[in-house]
Amino acid sequence: MSSKYLNPFYSLKIVSLDNHLLELIDLYKKNKFPKVLLLSGKKGLGKFTLVNHFLNWIFSEEEQKTKYDLSKKQINKNSKFYNSILNSTSQEVIFIQAEEAKNIKIEDIRNLKNTISNTSLVNKPRFIVIDEVEFFNDNSANALLKTLEEPTINNFFILINNQQNEVLQTIASRCLNKNIFLSNTQKKEIIEYLITNNQIEDVICNQIFLTPGSFLRFNDLCNKYKISNDDTLNNKITLLLNGFRKDKDKTIIQLIYHFIDTYFINQINEDVTKSDLLVSIKSNIINDINNLTKYNLNITSVLSSINSKLLNV
Repeated sequence: MSSKYLNPFYSLKIVSLDNHLLELIDLYKKNKFPKVLLLSGKKGLGKFTLVNHFLNWIFSEEEQKTKYDLSKKQINKNSKFYNSILNSTSQEVIFIQAEEAKNIKIEDIRNLKNTISNTSLVNKPRFIVIDEVEFFNDNSANALLKTLEEPTINNFFILINNQQNEVLQTIASRCLNKNIFLSNTQKKEIIEYLITNNQIEDVICNQIFLTPGSFLRFNDLCNKYKISNDDTLNNKITLLLNGFRKDKDKTIIQLIYHFIDTYFINQINEDVTKSDLLVSIKSNIINDINNLTKYNLNITSVLSSINSKLLNV
């Protein structure tokens, strides 16, 4: 990922997740924070950002000038704890991020267990944050389960579930499950903040159908492949499929689907009497793209097929 704003560690201000943050803080203040918390919700809602802000609130508390600003829901970029996270030198937090979680092995879980068992923090909690826990295979999940069943006094686990796969039930049953949801209004508020704060040129329409994280990833791909608001749907698909041929990034296909959905929603709104025809054309175009990715078809012939279908719109 090319843009800095795609990294949740750089999200210094939290927007529209205030209530969730305050709930976590309240549990912690009352000594009721669970040993294992499972945060569940669609990918891109800001769950990892939420956890990062919660941890910064806890561990920067003793920093007089640079502690977390709870009134503004904002991390101080000069905070010692915050910079220890950026530099991967924090003793208080262990992060296992998405790419690591997808490829994690039993040995990695055992090493984590040894680290937790053999090291302790005097009068301080330690948090182990695991992103995309739903991608753990059965062996790794069972190894994690054994670790969860033997918690030590000051260790807390926060598991992030993006609901792309089903979390092993034996793990889910050991957790307090907290669901994260954003209304369309909240998603719009976050995306507008991201556009303004990061000076993003917005080329993504129908934003309320996207999570803020998806919006950022899609917009970044548009910048990468030189897609503008003036491009036709056919041009957008052409640029993105050529990008997919080179990079094999599945997010590109998701972005193509979003552009197709947006285009046909607009066409149907303009002429409802053609809705059956338009839905049929849309379905056939999506089938073309599915077949391309599934059978590695020739992109030129697929693009020609899509173009001929769009001529009937």
